[in-house]
Amino acid sequence: MSDPRRTGEKGRGIFDEVFGNIVLPSSPQRFDPSYEEYWSERTATGVLTEPARRRARAVLPFISSGDTVLDVGCGTGETLDLIRQSRGIEGTGLDISANALASTAAKGFKTIQMDLTREGIELSGTWDHILLFEVAEHIVDAEALLEKLSGRFDKGLYITTPNLGYIAHRLRLLFGRFPVTYISDPREHVRYWSVGDFRIWTRWLSLGEPSVLGLRGKSRLLARRWPALWASEVLYVLRPTEKNLLR
Repeated sequence: MSDPRRTGEKGRGIFDEVFGNIVLPSSPQRFDPSYEEYWSERTATGVLTEPARRRARAVLPFISSGDTVLDVGCGTGETLDLIRQSRGIEGTGLDISANALASTAAKGFKTIQMDLTREGIELSGTWDHILLFEVAEHIVDAEALLEKLSGRFDKGLYITTPNLGYIAHRLRLLFGRFPVTYISDPREHVRYWSVGDFRIWTRWLSLGEPSVLGLRGKSRLLARRWPALWASEVLYVLRPTEKNLLR
């Protein structure tokens, strides 16, 4: 079943996307940066979200049977499980939440409990593919995180993040409102990119020029054809560069 829509969840109607009020949590004191409470609730419901299906479908063309895949910020391992059903991968989930990783391990995946945003914490080993789905926008120093992932993938690094250049977000700014890219609490997201800025950013990080695929928008056709304007969520595909291979 799909994840039920909640107030403020991405995917609202066009009018609400442009003119709706920002969404705020029930209490300004309630925010769990470790996401333990969030994953406790999610594991209790057992809901398989449509976003997990969407992102798994998007990367399947790049992954072959038997490949190794590291999912950074894996949550309960839903995306890895969906990919494994089609490709028979060897998956590893990395997350900061023990609650989330318990569910990932129960699905038969290797797990790594680690906070890669902390100084001095480094990742060891290499994988064919690394997934970084809806993580970068939560990280203050996303540059340091990508530096730690650089050189750790042999075939591809796949990053999804909200697109601040999405047409509805542009219209919100036109009418004096800030874009709503989060689900229920504005503290969820601390970084923002448009497609153009993300491309400049990855080149600056010596990660190369990413391929861009629009994953979500009011029109799937427009989101695929012109993701910079019509996609609310974007997949960036990065291949190993000569610099990365030497690390």
